[in-house]
Amino acid sequence: MAYELQTRRPWWYGNQRPRDEHCGPVEQGSLMQLVPECITQDPSVGCFWKDDFLRPPAVANGWTLVEDAGGTAPLMLDIKNGFWRQFTDGEDEDEFYLHTTNEMFLLEAGKHLWWEARVTLTEVSGVTANYIFGLSENVGAAHLQDAGAGPPANYDGMCWVKVDSDMFFNFETSLAAAQVTSVDYVPHVSGVTYRFGAWCVPSSPTTFLVYPWYSIGNARGVLGTAQVQNLALGGGEMQAFFGCKTGDVGGVTEESIDIDYFWVAQQR
Repeated sequence: MAYELQTRRPWWYGNQRPRDEHCGPVEQGSLMQLVPECITQDPSVGCFWKDDFLRPPAVANGWTLVEDAGGTAPLMLDIKNGFWRQFTDGEDEDEFYLHTTNEMFLLEAGKHLWWEARVTLTEVSGVTANYIFGLSENVGAAHLQDAGAGPPANYDGMCWVKVDSDMFFNFETSLAAAQVTSVDYVPHVSGVTYRFGAWCVPSSPTTFLVYPWYSIGNARGVLGTAQVQNLALGGGEMQAFFGCKTGDVGGVTEESIDIDYFWVAQQR
């Protein structure tokens, strides 16, 4: 029997969004399945940014690297789909962050926004690595605070984060110093591939419901309980970013992040 490509186009909010039953992913295996097709296809309606990391995340490709003393040179892994691996150095509290050079994303009143990153996290030290993924303004050194203290005390954005000596990921939204954190949201298992993201839904002229979303391996994704955040008032433009930091005790090994892709979709 010949192979047939079958694509469903269910309607959502008056727009079509495709999912192929043969090619996958599984139903709700990607947050992309909740994005109306017009957002990704019609530039007058939406803005869609994506990096598959088939090229190095360098300045020429729209990325900026913030790091302490460099560790092992980053590399493109010789595996399907081309994961990019970025290292910290092997000292206590050594860190790196890769962020889009420009602040291109904004939570605007009445406009939806979605984002998703697919990563593999193999923790060398056991429990002391710190990881962070998300959207934020002014990403720079110490975006993960020392001693496992997590994201900055004052920033505009949202992130998934795992801190030193904790084996769970938390989800946090922040408008300046007003932060909402859902703790111990997703268990961290070294060597597992995750998809992390969020769906920002305008709930009033001044507020958003921010739904954390995750998928472990290739399993069906989980859309979590929404956080209410007053992100539409005064929130700054944001960069897509990810980063890693060694622990403050026994951080004598290089930690790393393997990233497959990162995308952001927002209404124009």
